Amino acid sequence: MKLLFNISIFFISTCLIYAQGEDLALKYERATKLVDAKEALVIYQQIIDSNKQSDYVWLSKLKKAEMLYAQGAYITSSKILKEFNLFGPGHLQTASSKDLFLRSLNAAGQNDSLKVYQGILSSKKSSTKKRKSFQKNNSVWFIQFGAFSSKENAQILKDSLIEDRIKNIQIDQVFNSGSMIYYVRSSHFKTYDMALKASKKLKGNIQFTISGF
Repeated sequence: MKLLFNISIFFISTCLIYAQGEDLALKYERATKLVDAKEALVIYQQIIDSNKQSDYVWLSKLKKAEMLYAQGAYITSSKILKEFNLFGPGHLQTASSKDLFLRSLNAAGQNDSLKVYQGILSSKKSSTKKRKSFQKNNSVWFIQFGAFSSKENAQILKDSLIEDRIKNIQIDQVFNSGSMIYYVRSSHFKTYDMALKASKKLKGNIQFTISGF
């Protein structure tokens, strides 16, 4: 009985460590599929308010900025985009995110700032201060392509990635917050830099984040 109890404690502890912070992935996937922009914005804000060191927090900030820009809130949008493009993970920053930042400054009438940040972004090397603060806390890293409450949907994404000739794709299932979540991920890497290097080989239209535990 004691052995069974110890095994149970080990299993629960392992699940909690493995799933730590990963509920954000499912929330983000759900928000991206919503038609109601207001409902999606609420979820993005919940992810942002979690204050976790996760790509999904940064991606939610980008989504929020895009929505605010579409609503005409250019000043607020530009502030979020400034943070994203200057301090967010380099692998998430794109030409589109930088272009939207500059367009938001232009729309807000901040012409002086526009000229300054045009120069900064053209010569900028991605800031890694925030990233370095949590890299050391994780011993396993992976490229994550999606999270689903349905194993069938996870399998569909896995099959699609395999068709795109992406190797070593696996489905990790984690019991989290009372339900099973299925994560579509790459094989595991020992360091963040190894995962980042592998991610650079992916096609530009494939969405992913780099996560760890």
